[in-house]
Amino acid sequence: MKFQKQLAAIFQKLNFFEKAKTHQLTKEEWDQIFASYKEEYGNDLKDDLQEAQQNQAANEEHQQILTLLRDVKLTDTSDQGNGSSEDPQGNLVEMVTNLVKNYKELETKIEQMAPQATPDTPLETIQSGLSINGPGQSKTHFLGIEHSLFDLKHRWNQAVKAFSNSLAERYNYLKENNMLNPEKLASGEFGFDTSRLPDAKLGDQYMIRRQDALIARMLTLREVTDLFPVRYGVQDREMITNAFFTEVSQAWQKGKIFKGSMKLVPEFGHVDDAMAKVEFGTMKEIERLYIGYLNTDGSDPIKWSMIEFALLNLYKNMQNEQNKRRVMGIYVKPEEGKPGSYLNASTGLIYTLVRYYHENKFLLHDDPSYRTYDKTDMLDAVKEFVDDIQSNLTEDHNLSGKCIYLNLNHKTWWIKNLREQYRNDTDFSDPQGFENKIPDTDIPIKWVPNLGQLKWMMMQTPGNIMFLEFIAGEMFSVKIKEDMEEVKAWSTWKEGTSASFVGPTFRTKEELRENAYELQEIFMNKPAEAIPADATFVTIDPKRSFWFTTSENTQPTVLEELKKARKGFAYIIECGSTVNATEVKKAGQFDGITADWTPTQEEDYIMVTLNSAGKFVELERQVGGVREINIALQPNIPGAR
Repeated sequence: MKFQKQLAAIFQKLNFFEKAKTHQLTKEEWDQIFASYKEEYGNDLKDDLQEAQQNQAANEEHQQILTLLRDVKLTDTSDQGNGSSEDPQGNLVEMVTNLVKNYKELETKIEQMAPQATPDTPLETIQSGLSINGPGQSKTHFLGIEHSLFDLKHRWNQAVKAFSNSLAERYNYLKENNMLNPEKLASGEFGFDTSRLPDAKLGDQYMIRRQDALIARMLTLREVTDLFPVRYGVQDREMITNAFFTEVSQAWQKGKIFKGSMKLVPEFGHVDDAMAKVEFGTMKEIERLYIGYLNTDGSDPIKWSMIEFALLNLYKNMQNEQNKRRVMGIYVKPEEGKPGSYLNASTGLIYTLVRYYHENKFLLHDDPSYRTYDKTDMLDAVKEFVDDIQSNLTEDHNLSGKCIYLNLNHKTWWIKNLREQYRNDTDFSDPQGFENKIPDTDIPIKWVPNLGQLKWMMMQTPGNIMFLEFIAGEMFSVKIKEDMEEVKAWSTWKEGTSASFVGPTFRTKEELRENAYELQEIFMNKPAEAIPADATFVTIDPKRSFWFTTSENTQPTVLEELKKARKGFAYIIECGSTVNATEVKKAGQFDGITADWTPTQEEDYIMVTLNSAGKFVELERQVGGVREINIALQPNIPGAR
């Protein structure tokens, strides 16, 4: 009892009771507990714990002996012969009963204090006691996990809401503590096994195991976040101030001769509101078709096994769509009362870079070979792109620390070119060494998925471009509601894409070209295709391009149609020549644009996307070098407000 009180006093002194209850004590905090105990009582906590355990073992032996004695029938003729009225056997039984009672009380107290010292055991020696599947199915709890969320008497939709909120909180906790490692989560390394303790709250532990396994599955799908990190805490806009300095050094001379200045240029990151709203079909049919053979919970299809099945598949869809959106997405305000494309929930990598270009923040490398390469000459085009960038750098910049980003779908072309070009060169005996590196350089290659067949190249310092969110795991906080045999699920979150440093902003493209890449930190080709002269329509290869430049025409030309356009994508029509410049009229397929588009100088453009009626609506345009944003459809991007 004394040991228990001493231990409790230490936990209270260090304010560790709450962390102990939720099993969140770190190794450093356990070290504090042992050091504080030693300082307070002069003894090692391990020694006192060992003594308590020895006492417990001795008490168990004593109890066994006394239990045996309780059934022994005593005979003592000397006592019977002296005519004593006392019953020796009865007295002994009473004595033993009292002793056993006392020992049981002592044993109970020791059991109560023993769990307090269990964390002294190294974590790895008790790690494997819990699985993600609970101790076994029971009549009262799903998988036998005795936790309120798995209690079969609760209404399932209330439990799911709590479960999904808890899942989001767990995800955020793992992110804050740098524990978002799918392999370690799946193995249970970040859990704490208390299955051997009497008051272990195993329901909490099993729930954490199942949630960690689910999060680990989601993380294996988050492939693009390996290329571009996620920055959290952005609720609307976040200003990132960049500082540009002019020359400051000069030869010494007497007097107040000052030189140099600092210009602050803000870069805005912003997020859009995204959501998932799903109405499941008849749950009876889903149960019978997909999980009927797993059913152990009765005939009601609304059960925990069904809930986890639905959640897992919902999360997988949400994550895969987010991966694609983070690369090729562009936010478009939805039409009232009508569902929109998953690509229009927020703006991803490619269209963010397009915006920076339209804002005159960085100059593109526009050699035609960079956007027309194929499986025969990709290696040469990429090497030329890198040489082009390097040849335009000033003495203040170099390519150290930068990476080049290429289309993952073209990696087989790259490897094929390597084998052909270096097969006879003894200096390059291992061409696979260049699979992820530009030959003759130290520049790594990062292969970007979800780009279709887009001929795209980009170079930057890793970490500069990032994905934005508000709260980690917010997307997984799904709410579910039952509506007779139908089920409705929904979730809301925020996401976006931004660079922390692009380059100085210029008023016109002419000024941007005069700057000649000075202070520029992102380099990219123009992944555009040329529209043939005098063409009145373009047949789009949905996998290949979204950006089109007009040509010099022999007569006045009006572009009337973009064939095979897909919903969710934004298409750019850019003026490549002012000779009989191609126009777009507000008619036919383009009836939804704000007005006729008549370019007056090269690089004027109009950006359009399909609405639910199959008509093009306008996102933004530029005429005479002046950019205008359609605020009704693009209300959140910088420049719209």
